[in-house]
Amino acid sequence: MMRKIKRLLLNENGNILVTVALFMAVLLGATGLAVDVGKVYLEKSELQKALDAAVLGGAHIIVGKGEAEAITLAKTIAQKNKYSLEGSPFSTTRNSIKVTKQVTVPMTFAKFIGVEDKVVSASAKAIAAPLKIGTGITPIAVEKAAIPHGTELKCDNTGNHHGNCGYLAIDGSGASNLADGILNGASVSVGDMKTFDTDPGQKWGPVKSAFQTLIDRDEDKPHCQRFDTADNHCARVIYIVVIDTWDNLNGKDQVQVVGLAAYWLEDVNKDKSIKGRFIKTIAPGEIDLTSGGSEYSLYGVKLVE
Repeated sequence: MMRKIKRLLLNENGNILVTVALFMAVLLGATGLAVDVGKVYLEKSELQKALDAAVLGGAHIIVGKGEAEAITLAKTIAQKNKYSLEGSPFSTTRNSIKVTKQVTVPMTFAKFIGVEDKVVSASAKAIAAPLKIGTGITPIAVEKAAIPHGTELKCDNTGNHHGNCGYLAIDGSGASNLADGILNGASVSVGDMKTFDTDPGQKWGPVKSAFQTLIDRDEDKPHCQRFDTADNHCARVIYIVVIDTWDNLNGKDQVQVVGLAAYWLEDVNKDKSIKGRFIKTIAPGEIDLTSGGSEYSLYGVKLVE
């Protein structure tokens, strides 16, 4: 009997099987835990992306349409990304929106060590602020006193502004450069004594053609046909430079950029004028978090948390 027990204890094949079995158990356990950790990480990532998209969408309209509509839009966007924000806490100001959300991720393998689920949380905040550097800016300047009630850019009597129609030589002077700037825009920064030369003269033919081209580009976009539904996806929504005043300007002179604004083009009139409306909208560019701006400033949005 003692000899049989000794043979069993010395049997290396049996020891290998036990070792392999223990190793496999540990390996399967580690693999299972890795799967659960992966589930938590994926859920966290998808939740964060959904919240980021939600608050960015809300921030795009919060200045123009208010906090309630911004929250509604944020909820709609999150729902499209498979997350409900009903009951989730929102925090808003006139130009910012923040939301926090928690979800529970059920565990699979971690249940065997007593972990049934894992709570994942995320938050996101976006803010809308005036642009300090804008892109796609039209080489047109208006006095800040004209916003928001001014409705026309008139060039029938250039003597009103000592030869200026409101044109700027942002990327060079002349009718061709002006028309190209209207169609394609340029990068413009605000403040820090940033100035541009004015571009005197009517240049009405190229100007009329360029503005009409922008209006025609939107003929198949119903929402672009009204100033109260148009947005930054409409070609007939242009971004223009705001200056203090045209007073004391004489021909080719310099003006300082004090802001940017959005203008919806309604029509090109026969009396050498452009008819339109100033609107509230968001545009691409770099925002200035230190500036309060004005109600009709051209805003941008940014994730800040």
